[in-house]
Parts: sequence; structure tokens; C-alpha cells
Amino acid sequence: MQENGFDYAPVRPYNTRQYYEVETDDVHSIDEDQYIRYNEVMLYCINILTEYPFALATHGDHDSWRIVTPADLNTRTAKEYLFTYYAEAAKAVSELVRQKYDIEEVQQVYREVRSGGGAIDRWSDAVNENVELHPVEFMSIADLKEVARGDNELLDQLEFSSKTQCKDAFDMVEKYRNKVMHGNRSVISTKEDVEKLAESLEIACDIAVNAGGDGPGLDIPP
Repeated sequence: MQENGFDYAPVRPYNTRQYYEVETDDVHSIDEDQYIRYNEVMLYCINILTEYPFALATHGDHDSWRIVTPADLNTRTAKEYLFTYYAEAAKAVSELVRQKYDIEEVQQVYREVRSGGGAIDRWSDAVNENVELHPVEFMSIADLKEVARGDNELLDQLEFSSKTQCKDAFDMVEKYRNKVMHGNRSVISTKEDVEKLAESLEIACDIAVNAGGDGPGLDIPP
């Protein structure tokens, strides 16, 4: 098993609710909270991994049972799924900004709060190529953060009590969004990373919902 890269394995028959730990050569009990159905959303799994070294994904076919560890969150498939949470947050905030400011207004606001940003230049280049889009379509999460921080009404809509809270939330989302979107970066290296990833996903879901986007099905269970 060690040669195949496995750290844990469920013990058969599965109703014994035990697992074998390769490193210590010991058999341990599996906590009830470590079980998850194979078709549950990944975020259930992540929540389990903040408390336990692995989750056990169950299936009607016992041969399809699988142990899921934090390392599995570094796979390309996992990253592609997780990215949708961050994308939804950005989309929802973008729409909020679009509703608040017309094309002329948002250019002025952007230059005031993000003087070194390149979104308006990118938008201008696109306009010159006959691409008719609102400037918000060219804003990064960092750009949207500054626009939101500079507007008390947007802060209220996103349910941030201060500019600092808004900055911290967007920074956390941006950090793990960047890790997730790059296939050659590891998202998880330590147990703390699992906790921070879960926290960033919760924040992304909250931002999306407060901005009027989708989210109820994306919530991480308590």
C-alpha cells in the first residue's frame, strides 16, 4: 500500500467502521462524521477534512468506496470545481457594480480608487476593437474589492461593517482563487490550508449571496 502512495485504507468488511494507517501499521475506528455519500457536494468533504485526516466517500458498490485526503484537493478536477465558487462571487459583485454605475461613472470611480489598475485601459482597447462591454467586465477581484470599499452603499449591500473587513474578505478569496485557477500550484500543503480554503469558500459564498448571486446550494454545512 505504501508503494502505491496510500496513507489510509478502509478495513473490510466496511461495517467494522475501521481503517488501516500505513505509517503506524495500526487499525483505528472511523468516526461517523467522516462518512460522506459519493454524490454529495465536495464542500461537505472539505468541511470534514478540517477536522479529520480523511473523509470516506461511500457508494452502493462497495468496490467504489474511496478515502479522500487533503492531497486530493490539489487535483485539476477539484480545482476546476472549486473555481466556480470564486467565479460566482466575482460575477455577482460585477453585476452589483454594473447596476450602481453607468459606463461613464464607473470609469471615474475606478480611477479614484484604483489609480494604478489596468481595467479601464483594457476596456478602452476592447472598445477600439468594437467590443461593446461594460468596464466592470475587465475588472479583477482586486479591482472589485477597491470599488466596493470606496462605496458605503456597496459595503452595506455586501454586509461588510467596515472597509477593513471588506479588504480582508476579498483578500482571502483572491488568495485561494489564484491558487485554484493555476493547475501547477498546490492549494493544500498543511492542515491550516484546508481550514483557510474552507473559510475562503464560505466568504465567497457569502459575497455571492449578498450581492444577489447564486449561493444557497454552495453553502458549507455547519
